[in-house]
Amino acid sequence: MTRPISALDVPLPVVEAEAERLWQERDRRIAALQFRQAAERATDPKDQLVYRLDARLVRHPELLATDDTYPGFAEWIAAREADNRRARTAKETNR
Repeated sequence: MTRPISALDVPLPVVEAEAERLWQERDRRIAALQFRQAAERATDPKDQLVYRLDARLVRHPELLATDDTYPGFAEWIAAREADNRRARTAKETNR
């Protein structure tokens, strides 16, 4: 029994989304490998630790904090940056 080719057809957006997911996974794996290699080349134990942590965070992005983790933090930072810009502008105009 033969199935028509149309039954096997997948919509292009689905194919594109899967291709993008695969490329992102490839990029994460390459980045993790590069961090592990950097850790092996590093002579300072602190640098080795940092590179290993970077490799872990690249492979497991779910471990990273997000805006949902700290509600309001992004707005707080934006307000501090605005305060700093105003202070620098005021300082420059008072010269």
